[in-house]
Amino acid sequence: MINDNKLPTATAVAPKLEKYSYSKLSTYGQCKFKFKLHYLDKNFLFSDSIATEFGTLVHTTEEHIAEAIRSSSNINYIWLKNNFILGCKALAHKYPEDWTKPDKSGRTYSEKMYLYLNSAIYRLESLMKQNPMLEIIGVEQKFEFNYDGVHSFTGSIDRAFRNTDTGKIIIQDIKTWPVPAQTSELKAPVQFAVYAMAAQELWGVSASDIHCEYDLPLCDCRQSALSEDLVTDGKAQIDKWFAGIIKNDFKPTVSALCHWCNYNPLTNPDILYTKPNAICPYFSTWQKSGDSVRDTLVKWENLDNVEVDRQFIVSQLRQQST
Repeated sequence: MINDNKLPTATAVAPKLEKYSYSKLSTYGQCKFKFKLHYLDKNFLFSDSIATEFGTLVHTTEEHIAEAIRSSSNINYIWLKNNFILGCKALAHKYPEDWTKPDKSGRTYSEKMYLYLNSAIYRLESLMKQNPMLEIIGVEQKFEFNYDGVHSFTGSIDRAFRNTDTGKIIIQDIKTWPVPAQTSELKAPVQFAVYAMAAQELWGVSASDIHCEYDLPLCDCRQSALSEDLVTDGKAQIDKWFAGIIKNDFKPTVSALCHWCNYNPLTNPDILYTKPNAICPYFSTWQKSGDSVRDTLVKWENLDNVEVDRQFIVSQLRQQST
């Protein structure tokens, strides 16, 4: 006999995962307190730079070239170059001092513009012609995957190739670095560990069939990740960072990078009056000369002292600015 009064079984609801990008998690690796100010306290401060904007111009151009190759279309270099030149002219106007200042390579942005237009812009097409077994399978390839049942990773991969002879996947991340990376930076990049895990989900390949490398147009080279087990090594660091966040470990990392941080009121004085609650009291006072990189106005004690330390810094700096 059928029991019409039987209640339907409830469907289990999957827990909502906390989304992370590599950029978000790497901020914790760079400075734990900056991570807290930005992502937990929701003090969203952004600033452009000539490096990031020039990099965006190169990435956009490379994306168009890759899409044209992928669809077997003609590459309209004239149109691409005109757009690139217009973008560079805007940067020269926006950042006049930076545009003419040599970087680590000894080149100015004007020189790098001509380097890209005259030769680097053709590198991808040359790579594909020299390696007919390669096919482009991803351009700005978006991804999202469940990492550990609590966190998920989202993002996009600049370029991905498949070697049709071997079935292996090659992941490229485009960087407009002026000089190649040091060996220590190539040992186990967490960014590539995330991309490799994403590639496993996207294309159903094993970690051993994934090769990750930086493509450096301005250096005319590619640099491979040197870790023998990229995913395992990357997961170890990722798990360490997640554990620190869970334990509320937000001790600041004092370094020369403080000079370029948006939460530093010495280099971003507008924050004193626009967002004083976002100020980091523990920044290095280093300004390319004078103080040691480790010198700070307030020494870190613990999270309980943050607001008192911040008020002290605000009052001191406001007095000095009047």
